[in-house]
Amino acid sequence: MSTLKLKSKFNPIVQILNGNEKHQKANIKLLSDATTKGFKPKWYCVLHFNDGGLSNKQKFRRKQSDEVQDDLRVIKNVLYTELYGKKWHKKSTRAKSVWSVEYGDNPDKPHINLIIESLPYPYDDYRSFYVLIDRFLPNKCKCLSGHKDMSHVQPINDTEPTFSYITKESDFRNSTLIHQLNDY
Repeated sequence: MSTLKLKSKFNPIVQILNGNEKHQKANIKLLSDATTKGFKPKWYCVLHFNDGGLSNKQKFRRKQSDEVQDDLRVIKNVLYTELYGKKWHKKSTRAKSVWSVEYGDNPDKPHINLIIESLPYPYDDYRSFYVLIDRFLPNKCKCLSGHKDMSHVQPINDTEPTFSYITKESDFRNSTLIHQLNDY
């Protein structure tokens, strides 16, 4: 009887799952601390990468985290340039954002989770922001899917479920949050 308890206690699968939960909780805490320090998320968006079509090079690119981060840098730059102009880096009152990547069931087709604060006029209503995310960004960023109505935008009413959702794939190999791009 005691050997069964020892086996279940030291089961590597259980330890990995517990490790995933620890990483997710750490990421949720990081985001919760950011809200305590003044981050006020208003919008949650899902953007889809271009799947690469028949190009094996593009499909392979989605599996490389450095390449995915490079594409995210381009997307963030295009988004903020549209919102604030070319010198958006210097603007201290710009909307802060949190970027994460989710792979789901297919590692070849990750998608982007974006949480962002209130946007400047005229983009701070649902319709304008949706057009910006779904039509404008894919036209400027070839790494995004050009299919219409592939993006998802919704207002954030409660941050805790949203934070939990975007960090659900966090583990020791994948933190899901892109710390180099996030404005904490």
